[in-house]
Amino acid sequence: MTELEGQLTAALERLSEQFRTEQQQRAEERQQHSEQAEASRRGFEQQSAEIEALRQLIERQSAENATLRQRIERQSAENATLRQRIERLDGLVTPLARDYATLAATLRGLWK
Repeated sequence: MTELEGQLTAALERLSEQFRTEQQQRAEERQQHSEQAEASRRGFEQQSAEIEALRQLIERQSAENATLRQRIERQSAENATLRQRIERLDGLVTPLARDYATLAATLRGLWK
């Protein structure tokens, strides 16, 4: 082998080694990228599941709120009805109390 052939062979071996090293680095980078992409995908799926769970919770809470609003409205109506009954009964009791007081005074006057 001539000196030139030796130099060319050595240069070719260096280039081949450099090529193998670069190919290995690219393969490692692709592997890292794939792992990162998979981790991102799993994170996205987990976030999507969490968002769906929150959406369902919001729907349940909204339904419960509507039920509570209806219950409050019914209780308000019942309270108004009870207030009216109390006012009516108070209107009946006051004259009865006066009549009772008058009757009691009359009976006391008769028993003396």
